[in-house]
Amino acid sequence: MKRPIIILIFFLLCAFFVTGALSAEKTVSSKTRQITGNITAIDTKANTVTVEKKNTEVIISVGEKTKIIECTIKSKITDIKIGDKVTAKYKETATENTAKSITIRGVGGNEN
Repeated sequence: MKRPIIILIFFLLCAFFVTGALSAEKTVSSKTRQITGNITAIDTKANTVTVEKKNTEVIISVGEKTKIIECTIKSKITDIKIGDKVTAKYKETATENTAKSITIRGVGGNEN
């Protein structure tokens, strides 16, 4: 009689821990965000740009799949200048922000 109860408790505990682990993985998912602000830093070696809006800075990685657009013309990270006003759509994860697209809205006056 005790053995079936112990087995049942064992399976219930296993099910509890497995569903808890699966739900924890779901919370690590990424979110798509958007920021419009000014470029304050560009690192072409690390392929990152820093966008500032109202004293908040976001460092965004620029990858091969990132679309960089200036006046409907496809561009690249070297076309972005410090002070440019941009709108960046990026995917936020626990470890990194990865750009989906960066649209240059206004040209800044400073060089890299």
